[in-house]
Amino acid sequence: MYRVCLTNDDGPHSEGLIRLAEVLARVVDLVVIVPDGQRSATGKALTLNRPLRAQETAREGYRLITHDGTPADSVVLADWFARDVDLFVSGINAGANVGYQSMLTSGTVGAALEAALKGYPAIAVSVEASPSEWFNHEGSDRDYDRICKIVKDIVMLVLEKGMPQEVDVININFPCHVSKDTEIRITRPTRVRMRNEVVERIDPHNRKYYWLKGIEVKPLPGTDAYAVLKEGNVSISPIRISGATGESLRRLKEFLGL
Repeated sequence: MYRVCLTNDDGPHSEGLIRLAEVLARVVDLVVIVPDGQRSATGKALTLNRPLRAQETAREGYRLITHDGTPADSVVLADWFARDVDLFVSGINAGANVGYQSMLTSGTVGAALEAALKGYPAIAVSVEASPSEWFNHEGSDRDYDRICKIVKDIVMLVLEKGMPQEVDVININFPCHVSKDTEIRITRPTRVRMRNEVVERIDPHNRKYYWLKGIEVKPLPGTDAYAVLKEGNVSISPIRISGATGESLRRLKEFLGL
């Protein structure tokens, strides 16, 4: 039986994680390794300045290991707790991870990138959510049965056929509402999803503090953001971790006069 490692950046109580784990555990040997709490927006950070604490709990149909590190730490810990993993799946994240700006910040995608860098096939899965839902998963009315069925089918396809050539991570994003009429689009990642702003506030002690705020940028047709946020469709995008191209090397050499 194939062995799959499931992780996320929202912690063990995330509805998306629990629902996906229940579905995948029926068809694969599943090991869930996740941070013990919310770790959104940690990217591909690894914990190198202190030891990690981990705890294993038996769940019906799969093993659950929680730890006090980052999502990317889960991938490294899998070498110890899981071994012989055939595929890493990260999600289901509360909040769409569309565009390079979001993907390079996301702990969900960061874990998938860490897995890909270690040579594993990897899938990142996210679903659109309002800002208030990013840290509160209660009361969701999403059709997780339908969402998890789509993810499971893609997982089995990757396990049976391998990743497509020149694709390191498959990034899947779902809209808020998924129905039988929702279409699946193959898209390219947009570059910038949000324009950042700084909001200044004053605390009760008359000291300044700051919030970083994101203002949505109008997405272009054909991009992941357009498919999910404007069309209400499912976006599947390839992520490739590639080095410099021959053309970029030539241009840099020419620019520096070397």
